[in-house]
Amino acid sequence: MSVRAISIREVEGYLQRPGTRLVDLRSREEYDQYHLEGAMNVPYEENFQPEGRLEHGYRYILYCERGGVSLKAARRMSESGYEVFTVIGGIKAWEDLYGF
Repeated sequence: MSVRAISIREVEGYLQRPGTRLVDLRSREEYDQYHLEGAMNVPYEENFQPEGRLEHGYRYILYCERGGVSLKAARRMSESGYEVFTVIGGIKAWEDLYGF
């Protein structure tokens, strides 16, 4: 499988599709401060292991602070057979576009 990078504007459209899950890769503290509605927190810094934590058969949209970490995680997940997307610019892109 391959990784597809999507803009923050595309996220909502994907979330309306059945079988899509939103994953925040930031630390628990950052997630607790604010996160995108409906996102689950799977901190990358805590030895990111999608197997056993994220089920196959779903479409995952990953985001982090600015997009670099989510791209690394997405590549790893893709190599393990997950359908995965990464958000260009991370949550900062959301802040810039919509604020909090």
